[in-house]
Amino acid sequence: MKAKNNSLLLTAVLLLTASSAFAQKAVRYDLYVKDTLVNYAGKEKRAIAVNGQIPMPTLTFTEGDTAEIVVHNQLKEGTSLHWHGVFLPNKEDGVPYLTQPQISPGTTRKYRFPVIQNGTHWYHSHSGLQEQIGMYGNLVFLKKAGDKTFREGIDDLPTVPIVLSEWTNLNPNNVHRMLHNANDWSAIKKGATQSYAEAIRAGHFKTKINNEWKRMLAMDVSDVYYDKILMNGNTSTDLKNIDGKTLKAGDKVRLRISNGGASSYFWLRYAGGKITVVANDGNDVTPVEVDRLIIAVSETYDVVVTIPEDGNAYEFMATTEDRTNSSSYFIGNGVKKLIAPLPKLKYFEGMKMMNDMMKMNGDLDDMGMKMSLNKMDMNVVMYPEITGEIEQKEGHNKHNMEDENRSNALGKIKTLNYAMLSSPHNTELPKDAPVKKITFTLTGNMNRYVWSMDNKVLSEVDKIPVKKGEVLRITIYNNSMMRHPMHLHGFDFRVINGKGEKSPLKNVLDIMPMETDTIEFLANEEGDWFFHCHILYHMMAGMDRVFAVGDYKNPLLPDKEKA
Repeated sequence: MKAKNNSLLLTAVLLLTASSAFAQKAVRYDLYVKDTLVNYAGKEKRAIAVNGQIPMPTLTFTEGDTAEIVVHNQLKEGTSLHWHGVFLPNKEDGVPYLTQPQISPGTTRKYRFPVIQNGTHWYHSHSGLQEQIGMYGNLVFLKKAGDKTFREGIDDLPTVPIVLSEWTNLNPNNVHRMLHNANDWSAIKKGATQSYAEAIRAGHFKTKINNEWKRMLAMDVSDVYYDKILMNGNTSTDLKNIDGKTLKAGDKVRLRISNGGASSYFWLRYAGGKITVVANDGNDVTPVEVDRLIIAVSETYDVVVTIPEDGNAYEFMATTEDRTNSSSYFIGNGVKKLIAPLPKLKYFEGMKMMNDMMKMNGDLDDMGMKMSLNKMDMNVVMYPEITGEIEQKEGHNKHNMEDENRSNALGKIKTLNYAMLSSPHNTELPKDAPVKKITFTLTGNMNRYVWSMDNKVLSEVDKIPVKKGEVLRITIYNNSMMRHPMHLHGFDFRVINGKGEKSPLKNVLDIMPMETDTIEFLANEEGDWFFHCHILYHMMAGMDRVFAVGDYKNPLLPDKEKA
């Protein structure tokens, strides 16, 4: 009888231990979403804070955990949260009316999903324009103990999550309306109007006439002017220690950077020397050293920087692509060492190149150029730090211009492009899986501010049916004047960049004007998955599609016609 009791006791202890071990895997966060007032740029304006802060709290999990995130909506409007770059059941993806109903005012919603990956991701509202006014935050999935992919000297470095964002004193709804009216307010604020007087002074009167003849707007590289640029909610931050450890000469720091901006690309540069890229969109890459990189809207990059031997505080700067604003982290102790600001863009040179590439009907003429993977930025002629002050000669034809730009781009400044990225692991997809090929042309009209795919916005098309287990191979050509960061929900895709079995994995692909890129992924998770341009105002204008994988029945949206 005593032995039996001991056996029962042992069983109870084992069950309790197992239950306790299982319970430890569930990591819970409560997020309280509430209206607030902020003053980032001289005016008190409405914003949305989560747990009293902007950006939203950094949420940290370890691969193998179960994430439980309870959203308490204390707004007077509906909201939602999307887990950007995360593999999860479709009903947890956080897209209102596609994967869930809105979280109504005064109600709560629990998101629950297993964490089956690692890396730097982020999360944001997918409701209206809420992302523009505060609803963005970092999401970090750590590698579990004993992970075979653990990299000494990278994964064990002191780490800082950083979310980049912008702030406008205008109501985002007014920004949206101004864009649809082809309003010049942003161009005036940026000093990018390219008037006749400016054209004459720059020796580009003919360029301006051609621009008007083709009914093109003034050349620009972004749509919206922002009053402030923020890194973790601040314009400037001193990073002197991490986790209680004082930073000193020779220390390496890993920055987990997410671009939570609604429409801004950022140049990332470091006054202390080279930047080592070690991950992109939550996936490890073979380390690559560059002088600078541009992070597209919604991308994430993990980079490593080293504090030089003098041990001073060196500036890590994020500058908007239009070069109107920036923010900084000063990494280290001692005297602050600044990096030179980026010089003003040479707009008329860019306008001339665009005129040469634009047909009268507004389509781009690729002139035989085959560009892809950000290897040659068509606007490279606008960058004084690459091209210097050498004037383009009238006698140069289009192909000579391409050759000149390519050589300029391969100058002393090493800029990251997607062709440089490779995975440390084999990323090949099953060779026996059926392949579905799809081609998209990115289209748009800057005057009317309509952004589309194949000249149709989301409301004009049906969902794209995909069989579970198929490989989708998607070729995308950008026939618009703007670059577009295309984001796929629920999956990572392989970027076909010449690296073969080591092709990098991403979930955002920045596609420049005239570029053609190919991606592929295995559709192994059922559901309605959003595929869209992540520039918020382009997405709202219609540059979106939905992949319907399998015959999915969403328990949260039982009536598909109302979804």
